[in-house]
Amino acid sequence: MLGRFGCLATLALVALPVAARAEGVDFTVPDHYVAEPAPAAVLPAAPNDVYRRWARTLDLVRHSIVVSSTPYAGDLPKLIDGTVERTRARGAIDVVRGDAAPLCGMPAARVAYAYPNQLTYEFRYTIVRAHLLIASYAHPLGTAADQTALDALGTLCSGIHQLAAPPGWILQTPSPPNGSAFRTADGTSLLAQLVAPAAAGSDVASEPYDAPGTIVSDRREPCGAVTIHRVTVTTNDAKTREFAAGTVRGYRYTNAYVRPAAAAPDGAALATLTSFCAETLPPA
Repeated sequence: MLGRFGCLATLALVALPVAARAEGVDFTVPDHYVAEPAPAAVLPAAPNDVYRRWARTLDLVRHSIVVSSTPYAGDLPKLIDGTVERTRARGAIDVVRGDAAPLCGMPAARVAYAYPNQLTYEFRYTIVRAHLLIASYAHPLGTAADQTALDALGTLCSGIHQLAAPPGWILQTPSPPNGSAFRTADGTSLLAQLVAPAAAGSDVASEPYDAPGTIVSDRREPCGAVTIHRVTVTTNDAKTREFAAGTVRGYRYTNAYVRPAAAAPDGAALATLTSFCAETLPPA
């Protein structure tokens, strides 16, 4: 795993041209879905906004999943009332609304609708600590739904931690379903996360760091409810790699932040590096 991370950081940094606590959402992306860049019209408008999109092609049909988190001070029933009203006003058909199984320990709502000759949508909504969390799935009207995508909507808050981009960083796409990589605009720094199921009783934080480079600092430290392994390394190509590894909810996270050795660390990137081990949006 560590070797793969070293390769990911090296390859990404070579290929690219010379560009307070992290937010995020917990959501398990189904197999075969890969990250896509956000459309320019819906890029996060504020540092605490999160917008992530994944897609796959199944039987020559495109299926997509979107998860978002935005500050919100309103009421869920009123929000759903307004959403359904606006959706019908735009000509949607087969509009369905109702309660959903609780998400993040909070009440949740389901809304489904379609547009003629276009797409059919399935949404989950919940409000947690003044944040509106939305998970949605879409596929062409008249085609079969991907049941794994529908099932994934229920993992909002309880699934794999999905990193938010540090302000000014760019999502590296495509990337594996539950892997994430971001780069700075000038391409000189990389932030990446790899996630894999953990074997029963194992903890990646107890494993040694074995990637090449000169170790500057190697320690275990508390983070949220778990202990993580933190390493700072000077790599053989004169870069600084900050490494963080820990096991949360049965998954092993191995994260890395790589930057030129002469560059000052980005505080937001450092916070995002370890955001997997803390509840970013816990139940109220």
